[in-house]
Amino acid sequence: MNSQPWVVTGAAGFLGSHVVEHLLRQEIPAIGIDNLSTGKWQFLTPFSSHPGFQFFCQDIRDEAALTQTFQRERPAAVVHLAALHFIPAAMRNPALTVSLNVHGTQCVLSACRQAGVNRFWFASTADVYQASEKPHQESGTVSPFNIYGLTKWIGERLIQLEASVSPERHFVVGRLFNLYGPRETNPHILPEIIAQIRNGGPHVLRLGNVSPKRDLVPVADAARAVVEMVQKSKPGVTTVNVGTGFSVSMQEVVERIAGLTGKPITIETDPAKLRPVERQHLQADVAALRAMIGWSPHTDLSKGLGDLLRHEGVIP
Repeated sequence: MNSQPWVVTGAAGFLGSHVVEHLLRQEIPAIGIDNLSTGKWQFLTPFSSHPGFQFFCQDIRDEAALTQTFQRERPAAVVHLAALHFIPAAMRNPALTVSLNVHGTQCVLSACRQAGVNRFWFASTADVYQASEKPHQESGTVSPFNIYGLTKWIGERLIQLEASVSPERHFVVGRLFNLYGPRETNPHILPEIIAQIRNGGPHVLRLGNVSPKRDLVPVADAARAVVEMVQKSKPGVTTVNVGTGFSVSMQEVVERIAGLTGKPITIETDPAKLRPVERQHLQADVAALRAMIGWSPHTDLSKGLGDLLRHEGVIP
């Protein structure tokens, strides 16, 4: 096993737990940091006895504690995932969103600088882009229209500022599109669909708007991409979309789930689940991702949905 560990903030979350799992499979020691406010310890229990895994229950806004941990453990890289990233929750509590996503990111950056951490990966979002029917390129217009996208854009600017002070260090900004898979921590539409199906009875789903198209990324593939992006990064700031390059509507997702379960599904609109403002199309241009690491997350949505439904016990 490699001697220098990697730190993963938000380790008990959706993507974080998968990044920890991938690191350990690659024999890279992993240090998980999470305050467990939304993350779930049970996502990390399979690794708790692994000799290469450590966990610290810390808030990323506690710069002194982070700095102490980083200086003691001397990580080779920090993967910064901790954030408030469920958009309805972010919009309900903008002050907390700014505190976690902006102040928290600066605290992690400052701790990295003080501890001499050379490689840093930041979870940004496709929500920074101006709405468009075309696939988004990294050079596209930035125009976030909700508090979540805005805080992530500010996080990107903080990284640019940090890189200007330390141009020899490696910074990667990963603009994540819509992840799916096991261990979801927020009530996004796929977990909602699965929960409603599991409850039994007539297969009538009460959902919000199912017409918007999304670029759905298998979370395990995203985790692998994160690690490879850090390993293959160059000095300075590299900004890369993490997507598949394909988009699909939630209506089609429901139709595929119906095919996999073998049961018809009817959708009814629940006004309480409709978002006041929503993008109608979100799709990545993944040319930069392919150029950087040589591959992009898989696009076999039926296989990915089938794996998820089996994991959740919906189909055998």
